[in-house]
Amino acid sequence: MKKIEWYLAQQLVLHIGLVMMVVLIILGFSEFMNQVTNLREDYTLNKAAVFSLLKMVVFSYEVFPIALLIGTLLALGGLANRAELTVLRVTGWSVKRLYWAVMKVVLVLWLLMALVGEFLAPISESYATQLRAESLNRSLSVGGREGFWLKEPHQVIHIERVVSPTHLRNVTLYQLESERLTGWVQASNAYFIGQDKWQLERPNLQAISWQTVPDLPKLQDQGVRMSLTQQTLQNATFPLPISADLIQRLQLDPRYMRVDELQRYIRFLDANDLDGHVYKLAYWQKWAVPITVMAMIALVLPLVLGSTRSVSMGQRIFVGSLIGLSFYLVNQFVGNMAVVYQLSPLLGAFLPSCLLLVIALLALRRVR
Repeated sequence: MKKIEWYLAQQLVLHIGLVMMVVLIILGFSEFMNQVTNLREDYTLNKAAVFSLLKMVVFSYEVFPIALLIGTLLALGGLANRAELTVLRVTGWSVKRLYWAVMKVVLVLWLLMALVGEFLAPISESYATQLRAESLNRSLSVGGREGFWLKEPHQVIHIERVVSPTHLRNVTLYQLESERLTGWVQASNAYFIGQDKWQLERPNLQAISWQTVPDLPKLQDQGVRMSLTQQTLQNATFPLPISADLIQRLQLDPRYMRVDELQRYIRFLDANDLDGHVYKLAYWQKWAVPITVMAMIALVLPLVLGSTRSVSMGQRIFVGSLIGLSFYLVNQFVGNMAVVYQLSPLLGAFLPSCLLLVIALLALRRVR
């Protein structure tokens, strides 16, 4: 029996690997041709080729579920065409046993690809983005023209532009005391020096003092006099609740961030009362991948065992591509709807995978 399972593993790895290779070649060539249209004096053909190669790591992680579906369909379909699946069924292999034999191989492949997605894909995507941005002389900006805001119990921070992960431009720190503004510090540039500390370039300190005036009526904020003092400081060090590493990760698509990075950034957004639906959706979608993999394999067996031996490889590729593309579109649609309408990220992440698994299990029960 171990020889049979080993033979199944060989067929699955071979066909899934071939499908991955073909898909990556197509996507890599398409990405390279897109980069050729953006060639400049500093963004040469060699850099475009390096960028495309770096994107291949990201593509491999993205297309794995579809390649898994098509590759498994081709592998088991080939066994069915050669009557090898029929021999297994005659010798006592049930559909359930065949399913788990295939799942052992698929789960190992998924674990390997999960490691690629958690460790290699973020590094590759980050380096590719930085390479292209620096070559095209594009400054890296988070939050568009208005920059982004950070909120702490006693201060509110506004950063107008991110030049690089270690260089911020036009930084303003508003100091609060009992929900009242007591001053602010403005600096044209800030440079990261480590341990969440930033060196502000010639910061301008403006302090506000509030004094009660007894001769004026004390209605709400009336009866209070405000005085403003201004002082230009030498280069000063201020702790900010954001590090160069976090800014580097902000440049990444949430899908390519690691699970622990997503957790930290979600906590950061929640602490600052910012919208984190996109990152929460990406976080839970990572946990929904195993359900998707199980559903894909459960859907392959009815298609293979329920078809005749005359089904060609081209037909199986077409069916697998159609199912994979349909699931991808539904998954993207449900996820985007969850973000737009502020629905539960759990619903947006798990609903498509669970529906696919239910459909696959119902179809699998009809196979004898």
